[in-house]
Amino acid sequence: MFEIHVGLHELLGHGTGKLLYRNGDGSSHKFTDPITKEEFESCYEKDDSWNTRFGDISCSYEECRADTVGFFLCTLKECYDLFGFEDKDQKTILWVNCMMQFRKGIIGLPLYNPEAKRWGQAHTQGAFVFT
Repeated sequence: MFEIHVGLHELLGHGTGKLLYRNGDGSSHKFTDPITKEEFESCYEKDDSWNTRFGDISCSYEECRADTVGFFLCTLKECYDLFGFEDKDQKTILWVNCMMQFRKGIIGLPLYNPEAKRWGQAHTQGAFVFT
């Protein structure tokens, strides 16, 4: 069941990230918050990148973003159907995926260097954040 999370994490979590820059006329892109339904504008400025915005945590933050996409999409029928799962499997899929993430966060603790205050691997830091 973990393969559905990995597939969605890689294909859609990483694969759909796009940097949206300010338009030539100075306007920015409009979005709607899916929870509050409020409209807002957001964009990167000229010379911005994912790394300049998020610095040292940019790689781990990207992994958290991709994992969040994977967790959410594995609950959608259209997605779990693609991987051969049925409606009765939906809750178990999410449970297994969350437990695997928690496990990865715990067994990855040796990859943290307390002297340097740095993680040795972005996936593990992301899993620890979820844990």
